[in-house]
Amino acid sequence: MGIILNSVFFYTMHTRILFFILLLSSLGVNAQHKPIVVEQKAILTKESGYPKAIKKERYKVAILTPMYLDSVELEPNLTKIPKFMMPGLDFYKGVQIAADTLKKLGFNLDIYVHDSRSDSTNVQGLIRSGTLDSMDLIIGNASVSDLKLLADFGLQKRINFVSAVSPADAGQEANAYFTILQPRLVSHIEKLHKSISAKYPEDNVVFINRSSVAERNALMYFKNDMVNPLPGRFKEMELKTDEIDIRQLLNVIDTLHGTTIILGIIDPTVAVKNLRILLPYAKQYGIKVYCMPTMESIKSLGRPDEFPVMPVYYTASYMIDKITPSSLYINHEYKKHMGGYPSDVVYKGFESLYFFSSLMRKYGVPFNEHIGENAYTFITPYKIVPVKEKGNIKFYENKYLYLLRFENGIMTYE
Repeated sequence: MGIILNSVFFYTMHTRILFFILLLSSLGVNAQHKPIVVEQKAILTKESGYPKAIKKERYKVAILTPMYLDSVELEPNLTKIPKFMMPGLDFYKGVQIAADTLKKLGFNLDIYVHDSRSDSTNVQGLIRSGTLDSMDLIIGNASVSDLKLLADFGLQKRINFVSAVSPADAGQEANAYFTILQPRLVSHIEKLHKSISAKYPEDNVVFINRSSVAERNALMYFKNDMVNPLPGRFKEMELKTDEIDIRQLLNVIDTLHGTTIILGIIDPTVAVKNLRILLPYAKQYGIKVYCMPTMESIKSLGRPDEFPVMPVYYTASYMIDKITPSSLYINHEYKKHMGGYPSDVVYKGFESLYFFSSLMRKYGVPFNEHIGENAYTFITPYKIVPVKEKGNIKFYENKYLYLLRFENGIMTYE
């Protein structure tokens, strides 16, 4: 047998998406029918402290994503998927495309998809019932509260849990079975700091933020970066309102040098407002602006007339080049079943299952000693490394980031 996918089912007709949600009995496993637990011998290797990896004929993978199936009535003539359901369903769809792909490649997987917002298959219920105990891998598109439950569970049971969408660390301090695929804010800040140090070492560098916890954290990450030292002409400004006081900014700029602004504002609409305030001064003061990763939602950066003569940078954890064979393949498979074009979360669902299933197949479980290999990436070239404190692993994180640059509407990246 190939891959068993217990899930919801979708189809298209006459270019409009029709769907009928079919809950299979195995979607939510009844607590009195626990799956057989696969015994893993706790033989620790001297090098890593992980149990000795075990190869199996078949691997069990649990997928958790919020589909809100309990929130809609099951009507045969239902013709439109509610918008709030789409992120969770798109993640599922990416997983399904990956499952079909892996099946063609000869993988033997049992994939169990759970609606994490269902009354019967929520995270607490799944853990309490023992449903997840026999899994070899758990992949989650999960909320922050669910992340902690799943990460704690993975550590307790020695089952790798992969957070595929959220960059939160779930409060983990010593969990070598927890992997974050979307880089944390600190990793984004380190990336832009490295770029500034390399490109504009002689510039005035001004970090601008508001008083929110997240934005103050961004400033702290920049100042405490152990790899890249603070620029020689570094200044910081905390805004009292949502708008830059341009006179205050100009007072701290040495006009003999160019100026690099780090706009540490998380809200992208507020960031754009401040970019417009800076624009009239860009040419005179040689202003370049590094923004937070949330700027990826601002599509107008690609317009030639939006911010001419002022380069705008931000970091991104993935780039979907829609003309590559890999992207075209996922686009085709998604359109065939759902119509339209896949959202970013479709790719995240696909890549997380494809990558970690490939590691399991080659190395068995646990596969952590080889987690840094990127031979099995499909589109995103993961760079998964252990995040350590005092020599001990806190968790694993994908540190691969692109740096995007927009100038006169033209986007380049590195």
